[in-house]
Amino acid sequence: MIKIENISFSYGKKQLFEKFNLEIKDNETLLITGINGAGKSTLLRLIAGVLLPETGSIILNEKPMCEQKRKIGFISDAMSLYNDLTVSELIRLPSKVFGIGNFYDFLINHTKISYNQRVGKLSVGQKVILHLSLILSQKPDVLLIDEVLPNIDAYLRELFLNELLNVISERKVAVILVNLNFYDIEKLVDRVILLKDGEIIVDESIEYLKEKVKKIVSEDTVKDIPVIYRQRVGNFQESFVYPYDNKLENEFSVIDLDLTEIVKAFIGGEYVN
Repeated sequence: MIKIENISFSYGKKQLFEKFNLEIKDNETLLITGINGAGKSTLLRLIAGVLLPETGSIILNEKPMCEQKRKIGFISDAMSLYNDLTVSELIRLPSKVFGIGNFYDFLINHTKISYNQRVGKLSVGQKVILHLSLILSQKPDVLLIDEVLPNIDAYLRELFLNELLNVISERKVAVILVNLNFYDIEKLVDRVILLKDGEIIVDESIEYLKEKVKKIVSEDTVKDIPVIYRQRVGNFQESFVYPYDNKLENEFSVIDLDLTEIVKAFIGGEYVN
């Protein structure tokens, strides 16, 4: 289990997190979302140990995360790899650092990645696949994935996600995702948190959100219901309701939502409110 306890962090004079708390269970897949600047990527970097909190602690299985780097795999949106090395040379580098015996070659064997190819010559999608292969070779307990999936083509994205499913199932890895393309990852996610100004304003299971966030379609603006976002589409008003009460289905046309629509409603509400 990961415990984030009372951490504070700022960029210069801008306070991003103050006494922030979060717990993530073993084998849980967590989606972190929110508008730009909410602190999503920064939180991932704090968990990875790339950034250090000013106060508070981040604990993995009762030990500080900063002392357990080998148990953490982090795929950053920056995709920082050694571009001048060949793929073979890059594979040998973490093998020496972490004492990895066997490289996990399943993924790159299903692509056109050559072991003699310079890393800098790979496409963005190939780099993502190579990076994931390197991380899976170290058999982490925690896998952190920043906004990378929209940058890769449909074949590589499916390869990436299918392997994540296998890893979650077989190795019981905790996965924390920052993503804006929610349709692809819906089958992976157990829990969603929405950040706003460094605070959690929504923290629910995906099942609960699908049950409690609905879209109501009406000709006129509906009042006296908990609406998180409204939009006008043609002659109709679409109201995204949270939490949804089943009694409303007797009065309105009610539409179920997928994860993409749910998150867009929350984020849209943040921009307009």
